[in-house]
Amino acid sequence: MAGTSLRHSTDPIPCTNGEHNDGHEYALPSSDIGTCCRDDDGIPVVDFDVLVNGAADQRAQAIRELGRACEDWGFFMVINHGVPEELKEAMMETCKGLFGLPEDEKAEHQEAGPMDPIRIGTGFFSVVDGVRYWRDYLKMFTHPELHCPAKPAKLRDVAAEYSAKTRCLLLQLAKAISESLGLDGGRISEAMGLDSCFQILVANHYPPYTGGPDGVGMGLPAHSDHGFLTLLFQNGVDGLQVEHDGRWHLAKPLPGAFFVIAGDQLEIVSNGRYKGVLHRAVVGGERARMSMVSMISPCLDTVVEPVPELVAPDGQGLEFRGVRYRDYMEHQQSNKLDGKAALDIARVQRDTTRAR
Repeated sequence: MAGTSLRHSTDPIPCTNGEHNDGHEYALPSSDIGTCCRDDDGIPVVDFDVLVNGAADQRAQAIRELGRACEDWGFFMVINHGVPEELKEAMMETCKGLFGLPEDEKAEHQEAGPMDPIRIGTGFFSVVDGVRYWRDYLKMFTHPELHCPAKPAKLRDVAAEYSAKTRCLLLQLAKAISESLGLDGGRISEAMGLDSCFQILVANHYPPYTGGPDGVGMGLPAHSDHGFLTLLFQNGVDGLQVEHDGRWHLAKPLPGAFFVIAGDQLEIVSNGRYKGVLHRAVVGGERARMSMVSMISPCLDTVVEPVPELVAPDGQGLEFRGVRYRDYMEHQQSNKLDGKAALDIARVQRDTTRAR
């Protein structure tokens, strides 16, 4: 459908006095900047080639390390993953071309709702805790059916190949994660309907930002992902931060690596043993940042709940109730990004007033 021209993050912001905003509304509060640990030592690294091709003892060790990464961090880097660098670069460059299209060509897919299969939008008017965020994005559903803007012309073919390659990688990681929980390799996939998984590709564009008193702005606020597993790579400009032990860590990738982010559905299906990690994007400096996200999730109509093998027979220790994934996604995407608040709709509420 036709839409109005999109305002985006590089547009000047009108102020009530007729002057233009200097970017202070997007500034990350100084109190938040102070909690960031810029030493990324300790972020786990998983060698995918060992996971799938290693000798039995090597693979067993890699599975244990993967489990520790999911339990302690909910976040790790994966190396030797087999996704060609040329394909990653093509995906990044093609999406960069999309963000450079005239506004009227992008307005066709102006966001209307969380279940629109193609959405092009901006964080320009989104306010979280009094801070606007500095981001333009493309979101498209790519599996079980590929949805893609008509322009740039080569985007469909590149997105189809990239979606297939990253989906295969994520499904292999799902099997290894299942094993790390002491389950059969296919158990998590079976429980979540991952054979017909729901997949989203997201391209994030964070324009250069030099506003605010500290020169650091909010690209995306702290949140956990609504899906199961997310792959992310960026264009060489840092900005992804993950929360670990109460501090923010700037994630700096190894050459060629993907970041892997555990989402809320992994936390639910594992009954809280593995956590969906809080992460955010910060911006600053004269170079634009881009990131590419590929996320797999359960089939939309799957009711996701802890697998029984990870819950005591009498139900003691049950952390989450079953929630249809479609409902969970719509709930999280229709409300303010607020940490891990979306998980409350699935969390088992215990009676704390019962006499002790």
